[in-house]
Amino acid sequence: MSRNIKLLKDIKSHLNNEEIAQRKDMEKALFNYPQLKDDPPDWLKGRALTEWKRVVPYLKANTPISELDRGLLADYCRCYAIVQTCETDITKHGLVLTNKETGAKKKSPYYDIMSQAMKDMKMISVELGMTINSRAKMELNKQKQDKPKDEFEALLDG
Repeated sequence: MSRNIKLLKDIKSHLNNEEIAQRKDMEKALFNYPQLKDDPPDWLKGRALTEWKRVVPYLKANTPISELDRGLLADYCRCYAIVQTCETDITKHGLVLTNKETGAKKKSPYYDIMSQAMKDMKMISVELGMTINSRAKMELNKQKQDKPKDEFEALLDG
């Protein structure tokens, strides 16, 4: 599992001038993507729409989220709505259901649906590589590739 990229302001260890410059370039590049629009996709409804309206202002104010994240964010909101719907049913009927005729007990099917929705939320962001962290890693790697490895190589390239 890869480790998260920290923003320059969150790094406690000592960085040399080149590392600081790379981090600044990476952070600046994160904001070069088209900004996420406030309006939700028209197919988001109910709890998913409410979640969109709740998280978008926060994300826009605190992260370099972009239009590239729109589908991922919409999927997150739909999965969130599924989790909330399942939680409501589990709260109402219980995690274990009893068949009135036979007395047999079984786990609520809503538990499995909820569990899968939570897994999907995580998988979507990893699979698509559209998370802020993955873009930060790409930008940091691009900055490293763009800089010559040593002074001699710089002279040859120059």
